[in-house]
Amino acid sequence: MNMRFAGAATTAFSVLLGAVAMAPAAALADSGKNLSIKSVGDVVVDGVHQRVFVSDPETGKVVATTYDGTILATATGLKQVNGLALSADGNRLYGALDSEGEIVSLSAADLTDPVHYPLGAGVFPRSLEQVGGKLWFGYDDDGRDPFFGGEGNIGSLDLSGEPVVTAPLDTTGAYRLWSFAPELSAASGDSGQLAAFDSRLSGGTIGIYNVSGGTFTRTAVGTVGRGYTRSVAFTPDATQILVADGAGLTVAGTADLTTVGSYLSDDWCLAVAVASDGTVAAFTSNLRTYTPGGTTPVREYTLPDTDPNITGNDWVVDRGLAWEPGGNRLFAVTESSADVHYLRTYTEPKKSQPALSLSGPSSATRAKPITITGSLTASIPLPAGTPVTVTRTDLEYPAGKSLGTRTTAANGSFSFTDTTSAGGTVTYRVSYAGDATHSAVSAAKAVAVSRTATSLTINNNGKVYGYGATTTFTAHLGTTYKNRTVEIWADPYGGDLGRRLLKRTVVNSKGNVSASLKLYRNTAVTATFTGDARTAAKTVGATVYVKVPVSLKLSKHYKTSGGYKLYRQRTGAQFTAKMPAYTGRKAFFQVQVYYQGRWQTLAYKYFPMKGNTAVADRFGGSGLVGYKLRVRAAYRKGGSGDSVNYTTYGPYSYFRFTK
Repeated sequence: MNMRFAGAATTAFSVLLGAVAMAPAAALADSGKNLSIKSVGDVVVDGVHQRVFVSDPETGKVVATTYDGTILATATGLKQVNGLALSADGNRLYGALDSEGEIVSLSAADLTDPVHYPLGAGVFPRSLEQVGGKLWFGYDDDGRDPFFGGEGNIGSLDLSGEPVVTAPLDTTGAYRLWSFAPELSAASGDSGQLAAFDSRLSGGTIGIYNVSGGTFTRTAVGTVGRGYTRSVAFTPDATQILVADGAGLTVAGTADLTTVGSYLSDDWCLAVAVASDGTVAAFTSNLRTYTPGGTTPVREYTLPDTDPNITGNDWVVDRGLAWEPGGNRLFAVTESSADVHYLRTYTEPKKSQPALSLSGPSSATRAKPITITGSLTASIPLPAGTPVTVTRTDLEYPAGKSLGTRTTAANGSFSFTDTTSAGGTVTYRVSYAGDATHSAVSAAKAVAVSRTATSLTINNNGKVYGYGATTTFTAHLGTTYKNRTVEIWADPYGGDLGRRLLKRTVVNSKGNVSASLKLYRNTAVTATFTGDARTAAKTVGATVYVKVPVSLKLSKHYKTSGGYKLYRQRTGAQFTAKMPAYTGRKAFFQVQVYYQGRWQTLAYKYFPMKGNTAVADRFGGSGLVGYKLRVRAAYRKGGSGDSVNYTTYGPYSYFRFTK
């Protein structure tokens, strides 16, 4: 199975070995991993050692991966390496080096030990297949550019003794059949058949060859499909080929290439592969699998969009599908619009993926019947009586309780009725275990079931406390079903301390639980009852407020008289406030004058704190000689730069100015 060519490569040969130990079989789960390549030439699957080999002609390398796409080894320096083939014993991997005019042999275990086989002048191989003890290659006679070759043909390399190259082989007729190097696809088993086609021309020409026993005979040639053939695959008995091109996926007999059917029509098909049991995989806009001759897909996969910059799903590259030899896995090499290539492994592509849906009420009353209806359908129809298992998960049975098995009607429908003693979120899960032709599937339906409300209170809401005071919060819980545990949480204002649990315990015989807290900030205190199977959860809160200690010191006065600090007019007064520190906090200073028989505000201003101290600007006495003055400092919630405490004013200090 050959893949498309994509250009030039590097000039040196080296090996980057990630791991050479035998990898275990991949887990039963679809996977996709970046191959770290720039283009795709061919993909070969080794079913014995569970390896996948992919060639990258643009950068001239081959990667070996596990079945899940983990890269085990990388060989570089293989200029324009395209077609790949495994030896019959799986020990050697062969690669067609288009621009070099040779075939290289590598150790399949770790991609080391290169052996080169030149093919002679004017033989530049592109595709490669191993059949009947020989390597067969499609080539052209001009290796400078794969899209402008002079003449194409097919040759062979016999390595059973001294290497023997035979080319050209397809000499039937007066005119050459291939303008470019043809792509080759081999039939499985011992039929010894090869199919050849040219993906670059619109003619849709297909050639069938018998190479059993090392001979070479063209047995049929004709036109199949609409041209620009992308991929060709044989059926297991080799009596038919499937041709992917602009017409879709056409089926033709190998005896005379007469069209005998189709799987897809009027849609570009980029890749096709046929499993050993005849299951067909094909990619158009989606990846689909079919039973032999089936018209309805068994399975359908939508590829993801892995390019964050351009909208559009990834696609399978030309001839980028391969089945596990004799197995059930399907491998797809995909590409994104950003030229990123993935190896995607599908573990159950031969199994129909059933659709399981559930419907029922979104809410219900506890201890009342709840009816859930469902539907189980599949692309491969399931018979009436198909069993599904039902479980219920709720607060009484958090690990789930089996509700037994139900069976489907002929149309896939089923229903069940259940009465739960528990309230809250009740989840019904229905599961179908799958069978030989169907994957497992499950679905869940959540129902909000009512619970009885209870009472819960907490004291002290709205109270104001002094800085550093200790107070006790008491929560009271009313009647519940089983759970009697209450939590008390404290969340000081400011966000930097975080919410913390003060107490979690079972309430006493009176339904009370208490917790003490030393207060330094405004604090939200909550009491929480988490509920039980029949009683709804509840949370109540109380907010308490905390004052801050504020002190004020007057300095620079020359004496004190009658409770007033006396300042000389030209000296000015100096005020210093102290209060607990907090990030960004400012102190508020307010100066009042006694005028016309009452105290009136003369000036006020906020000053930033350094640590726990704020110093106001010097307050001058110009024009204030003889007046009674007073000043106080304060923390004002919000205005002082934060809201973690309760607004607190300190006491007034009195002063006067003299001449």
